[in-house]
Amino acid sequence: MEHTLVVGGTSDIGVWVVDALAKRGHSISITGRNKKKLSEIKNITKSKYSLLISTYELDITNMNSFQKFYDSLKEKPKHVFVLVGYYEDQIIARSDWKELEKTIQINFTGVAALVNHISLAMEKENYGTITVVSSVAGERGRKLNYIYGSAKAGLTTFLSGLRALLFPKGVHIGTILLGPVYTKMSFGHKLMPWLTLKPEVAGEKIVMAGLNKKDQVYIRWPWRWIMFIIRNIPEWIFKRLPSF
Repeated sequence: MEHTLVVGGTSDIGVWVVDALAKRGHSISITGRNKKKLSEIKNITKSKYSLLISTYELDITNMNSFQKFYDSLKEKPKHVFVLVGYYEDQIIARSDWKELEKTIQINFTGVAALVNHISLAMEKENYGTITVVSSVAGERGRKLNYIYGSAKAGLTTFLSGLRALLFPKGVHIGTILLGPVYTKMSFGHKLMPWLTLKPEVAGEKIVMAGLNKKDQVYIRWPWRWIMFIIRNIPEWIFKRLPSF
């Protein structure tokens, strides 16, 4: 039985990543900040699949806790899925430095620090996979969400470099370039149904990509071509486009 760690397992997508892994017979460690929700997910998953499920409280912004957290794991994971994200009003983030800092810290700094920490342990054993959810928003700075996008751009670049560094060591780093998903984070946004995934579909696709050791993948295929076009719009035109 393979053991897998799901960071951010209480998120709308995270619960479906846990389900997809349990369906494949993995024993699972789940992290989150909400103790009550962790307990609920643990009980539901155990009753449905009769597997070993462990839960741990973890705050991605508390980087000083990462060593203690990893040492406390009852079983070290062969696979890690990181599903941490934060997106609030970007206008507020522009004028409030605390909100700006929170956006960058949760979406980039904290995730990068945790992934780096876990990858060092895996490197010593010459094994393991770490699959991290980033975003198509990081592929170009759009006026609508450039603060969130810049954090995801940093994360995608960080993962690319770490993937190249650890490839000879037998440790795989995967990047999920996620588009819109019907979750609490996207509530209130204008979403196009043909480009937006249900969380249960996103969870299944993320697990498939991670276990198949995909390097960098768009789990909704049209985004590959959409972002190719957006990346190649000349800047003098791009800056004149309306918000989208």
